[in-house]
Amino acid sequence: LDAIAAEVALRVGEFNEQNLASTAWAFATAGHAAPALLDAIAAEAVPRVGRFKPQELSNTAWAFATAGHAAPALLDAIAAEAAPRVGGFTEQGLASTAWAFAT
Repeated sequence: LDAIAAEVALRVGEFNEQNLASTAWAFATAGHAAPALLDAIAAEAVPRVGRFKPQELSNTAWAFATAGHAAPALLDAIAAEAAPRVGGFTEQGLASTAWAFAT
């Protein structure tokens, strides 16, 4: 996974919002530390969170919390974007997002 993480970190600007969220989720789920990759995803995601779907916001918050990777600017951006859109979150998305911010 290290080789994939290194390559993805170089190419995150080519990823759409779902790809960013899914990649963060995959590495967190695998329990594979990839701090440079998560830093790259966070930097790319912050200015784009307005284009994330509710599930992508939830999955991204969950992934960073699960990975134990601090990304305050990203989590602040997710919180600001999610708050007015909570009605569009599934129950699972709400639970995952709440858990991520509680962690």
